[in-house]
Amino acid sequence: MTILNESGIPDVLPPLHAVGNLARRLGDALVVVAGTQAEAHLVQSLPAASSPNLYPAGHDPHVVFAILDPEDPPPQGSLASRIVESVAGMRNVNLVLLVAARTAEALGVDAAFEARLASRKLDLPVQMVDPEAPHEIPGTLSTDLDDRVVSALIELCPKRRTSDLVETSAPKRGGLLGGLLGLGRDTPEQGDSRPVVLMGGTPSPEAARGLAAELSRAGVEVAGAVPADGVADLPPLGEGTVVAVMDPNLATAAAAAERRGATVVKTLMPTGVDGTARFVQDVSEAAGAGTSEVVRARSAWEELGALRNRIRGKRIFFAGDTGFEVPLARFLADAGAVVLEVGAPRLDRRFLAAELQTLGPDVDVVVSPDHRGQANRIDEARPDLVVCSPGLRLPLVARGHLCRSTQDFVQAGLYGYGGARRILELLASTLRRAETLDSLSL
Repeated sequence: MTILNESGIPDVLPPLHAVGNLARRLGDALVVVAGTQAEAHLVQSLPAASSPNLYPAGHDPHVVFAILDPEDPPPQGSLASRIVESVAGMRNVNLVLLVAARTAEALGVDAAFEARLASRKLDLPVQMVDPEAPHEIPGTLSTDLDDRVVSALIELCPKRRTSDLVETSAPKRGGLLGGLLGLGRDTPEQGDSRPVVLMGGTPSPEAARGLAAELSRAGVEVAGAVPADGVADLPPLGEGTVVAVMDPNLATAAAAAERRGATVVKTLMPTGVDGTARFVQDVSEAAGAGTSEVVRARSAWEELGALRNRIRGKRIFFAGDTGFEVPLARFLADAGAVVLEVGAPRLDRRFLAAELQTLGPDVDVVVSPDHRGQANRIDEARPDLVVCSPGLRLPLVARGHLCRSTQDFVQAGLYGYGGARRILELLASTLRRAETLDSLSL
């Protein structure tokens, strides 16, 4: 299950940490990772647990590791039995996510069958998650596991049909901000009000609540979010439902929602001022509510004036790591920074069409960049800041470059008008500390 970041360094722990976060957010989910002992030690360095075949991943009670022995491949049904045993020792588990590593298939483990068998024995949903399923767009992201988990949760959402809709009066939207920030789209007929489901892998519950508040302010009914606080809280999803995608890395999950009959809004991610405004307005339009975010966006930009002055003209190089680089670069370019290059480990141009169009043709977007060539370009450009993966950060710092990880911005909170301020504050404080250290060294 080794996932390589662009520096070629094994990057297994971040995706497992992320899926652990998703399990904790659900509150009643258990993640079982099936792989060899060698893979387990790539994830954590821990002594054997009370059971020689079950390792706690990083002491996280929501994630356990089922060890498979290559010398003694497990017979059919044994993995399902291990899942049942692990659930028996826990309380309040209402969902099991079985993450099957590549070696599980090589050892003859049919993870889909094991999941179905465990589900029948437990009388609980057991969803198989394949972290290395082929993508239509080549390349690997550390967030791919998020995408697969959210896809599995989509399948667990209750189905919604058009007969479930309750018609309410809702005015049609004029499209002013659509003309300002991008092209508008056809609105639903007046009186056709549709509930919205927020969908995101990385965003925290606080981020989802913040965006739900912005949409509610615009007159939109937010039915819930995927992931939810628990399996029972997963919202109905299907015909007549609008899915608002908060995460640029959820192309597979978005396709799963479309197969359920939902309308998936593919617009700017709610990152930065214009991204949030476009997101709220386009989702509101798809839901049948009328709103204009022009005044709200203008006010937000005015409030960020001092921070914009701090980063205006600063040259930023995005080396690429998580797939969030394009929305981040678009926002910082709007805020006055000079974006030199945006690296993207994988780029689904159809899914991110609105982002790429808004970013414009003047910024180079390099897909699957060679990290050595990229490091050379960074040396030549001498940017004020490099946003890169942890694997690339150390060699760049050794060459004298100021670096931040994309994850730093993600953890600070990317979304909404408040997220725009957090991004600029993090960037400004990083530059300020660097300048202070430079002055002390003189």
